[in-house]
Amino acid sequence: MTIHQVDNPPVAGTESGGPKTAPPLYVPERKFEYNIVPGFFLQDNGDKNVEFETHIRDKSFGMLDQSPERWANFQRRVEELQATAPPGVQYKVFFLGRHGQGWHNFCSDKYGVEQKWESEMAFVNGDGEFTWGPDPSLTPLGHDQTKAVGAAWKREAAAGAPVDKIRFFTSPLQRTCQTMINSWGDMLGPPETWEDFREIYGSHTCDKRSPARTIRERFPMVKIEPGFTEEDELWLPDDRETDAHMQLRARRYMDRIFAGEAPETYISITGHGAIFRNLLVVLGHKPWPLSTGEMIPVVVKATRNSQTNGDLKN
Repeated sequence: MTIHQVDNPPVAGTESGGPKTAPPLYVPERKFEYNIVPGFFLQDNGDKNVEFETHIRDKSFGMLDQSPERWANFQRRVEELQATAPPGVQYKVFFLGRHGQGWHNFCSDKYGVEQKWESEMAFVNGDGEFTWGPDPSLTPLGHDQTKAVGAAWKREAAAGAPVDKIRFFTSPLQRTCQTMINSWGDMLGPPETWEDFREIYGSHTCDKRSPARTIRERFPMVKIEPGFTEEDELWLPDDRETDAHMQLRARRYMDRIFAGEAPETYISITGHGAIFRNLLVVLGHKPWPLSTGEMIPVVVKATRNSQTNGDLKN
């Protein structure tokens, strides 16, 4: 008998990204200790009482400096941080984009997250009218949300944003690959997917990924990491991943990035609400639930942990 595990609090299926709270830090540092460098963006303060479109997206993604030279100033300050960093310290800028509205988000609203979605509908593939699993696509609204992000980046690129210096990563799920393409358009460089970027493992059918062959057919430009299995071996119908394990995954991919697998300063990750919720905890960022189609930049300081070699495979 399959036992359905209810998310507490609901995050992944919601359009809002869940409550303005964060889980505890369950997984201590391994290879690196991570901290947010504040003072660059509105969202650094964690006070999410603003509208994304008007206060974040259309204000240079929350940048506090609104001068015409804002991106030149920003890049210069990041370069200064890197140039003056002591041994074992690195700085990178991450653009964290949650996918736009998917059919599972639409249908969680239809049935009510706290009413029928979490207790019943999240565990089936559809209702005869809509299909949301496995691996649903964006809705028309989801495409509009993420294309609006792309239009904003076009404006910021014209103002000097370092879009030509970005390394692009995405979750392997269909909605995130579509979001990445819409968000960056012809500014998109060669993207790569790692399994660790995906949403909560298990139970909810929307979080089961497509086979590797299907991903290659849909998104031939996306490089799939070595060791990526053909079928989804991580999704189980009766095992919902915990916050602690998502934090382990978040640390694991951050450790890989800072250990040299992504030497670039500017990194784009297109992902999901629950895994980003836990990533922000790992980074020491104040709670900032990402609604569908939202993207925030964060400046991250990584300090190598000299006490352990940190097995990155565990």
